[in-house]
Amino acid sequence: MFEYTISCHCPTSQFTQIKLEIILNQSNLIRLQLPAWRAGRYQIANYAQNIRNFQVIQPDGQALFWEKTTKDCWTFNATKVGKYQIHYEFFAGKMDAGSSWVDDQQVYLNLVNCCFEVKGAALGPYSFQFDLEGFSQQICTLPEISNRKYEAINFQEVADSTLLAAKKLTHWQLPLREVMIHCWFHGEVFFEKKSFLDTLNSFLQKQLNDFGGFPENEYHFIYQLLPYTHYHGVEHKKGTVITFGPADKLKEKSSMMELIGVTSHEFYHAWNVCSIRPRDLFPYDFSKENYTKSGWILEGITTYMGDLYLLKSKIFSLEEYFGEIEKTINRVSRDFGWKNQNLLESSFDLWLDGYQAGIPDKKQNIYANGSLVAWAIDIHLHQSGSSLAKVMKHAYDRFRYGQRSYQEGTFWRVITKFGKEWKSNDFYKRFIGGNESILKELEEILPYLGISLETKPNPDSICRNLGILYTENKIQKIHPESPAYPHLMIGDKITQVEEKEKIKISIERLNGQVLDFDFKVKANFYPIYFLKATEVENELRNLWSE
Repeated sequence: MFEYTISCHCPTSQFTQIKLEIILNQSNLIRLQLPAWRAGRYQIANYAQNIRNFQVIQPDGQALFWEKTTKDCWTFNATKVGKYQIHYEFFAGKMDAGSSWVDDQQVYLNLVNCCFEVKGAALGPYSFQFDLEGFSQQICTLPEISNRKYEAINFQEVADSTLLAAKKLTHWQLPLREVMIHCWFHGEVFFEKKSFLDTLNSFLQKQLNDFGGFPENEYHFIYQLLPYTHYHGVEHKKGTVITFGPADKLKEKSSMMELIGVTSHEFYHAWNVCSIRPRDLFPYDFSKENYTKSGWILEGITTYMGDLYLLKSKIFSLEEYFGEIEKTINRVSRDFGWKNQNLLESSFDLWLDGYQAGIPDKKQNIYANGSLVAWAIDIHLHQSGSSLAKVMKHAYDRFRYGQRSYQEGTFWRVITKFGKEWKSNDFYKRFIGGNESILKELEEILPYLGISLETKPNPDSICRNLGILYTENKIQKIHPESPAYPHLMIGDKITQVEEKEKIKISIERLNGQVLDFDFKVKANFYPIYFLKATEVENELRNLWSE
């Protein structure tokens, strides 16, 4: 067994003190591998930069020489049998749903950030004790084996777990069939308990019914309700951490719907990712990048289904659902990355630039583009008498717990099996493995649901006529077919615009130039997309939204 003890002597310093004890029965080279990334964010995080004062104490009480072999791996040569102690400090100074934060009110740790995987010793469980005097209320998503002592069967479980110890936590419970749902809130709660739990119950029950079961017997929603603007969620097998702020905005329906939306998304991940996972990611190797082409399945399908269940459970009206999807459609319509990189390539490149804007029109967003592809798939499946929900239940029954993890091609064959009357392979070649816009496909197939995808001119004349997207007068993007494309640059500051027969625009460039341009052409760049129900009743739409 590997035993961790975590304490925090001075919370305002944001440093935690961590002790790891390893009992060795034979000499060996011990490698302590700190994760370089975490599940749910396919990007190198370099948690090792937050560690200081590392030391190894051998069984006789003497300090032992150690060295690093990579930026994330500490090694030492254990020549004596007995108990070795590893001491170090970890700086918890980043608040989001996948990081760690300490202050005078809480100690919040995602264990993947700060705990080592022990290599070179016999495999065994990892135990945890938290010596956090002053933070009397605690939740840890690891199994509790005795009073505030927790144990993980292996490091994969450690890396999937969260600790929140605080001076004050609000705890609500929601029995959901065979699952006990726990809601933990740190921060001020500005909404009513019954209304919130009733809302959760409606869409959680829908998800659980469609899958026919849940992989765990309890699940923890850990909410960090913050006084400043924040919005983030990270999935775990036994729970999720969600950050939201400002918390007082949750008195407003629109903000509460944002919180409910991310809650639905993360709960769906309990099946899709935590239980249904591609072979590329099973098990996780936290020491390096784990490449996969299945990102559109992991995040695209989850994004689509998370929102759809809010419609299915009547939390969203059809018009409110349209409003959410229109945001995604308009985001996708402004980017032409689909011309240069298909969804498989964009999934693979998550490690490169998946979480930043990147260069213009280079990639697709696996969340946004992937969710629209998932919607199109669901429409085609409904036309064949099936649904994406049925596909996902089959995937859960077949692939859960990593017993038979899937390959991206295998997953597509499952979809094809459920869409017998649909030219699914042609769809795959065009919109997943190919370079066609999914918006054109949606325009063609949405009428089957009695829905039309329409456009109206962009109300911003510079955007509409010149294809220029800008923020605070600084150009962020130029449509590649715009007459301004050969003349203006990203980063140019617009100082003056005159619109008569011509469009006259003055700019200041980063290199110091002040330039004037005249453009004759008027066009309809970046139109606004919107959805409209063309039929009061539609049988297929009713099946889709039930």
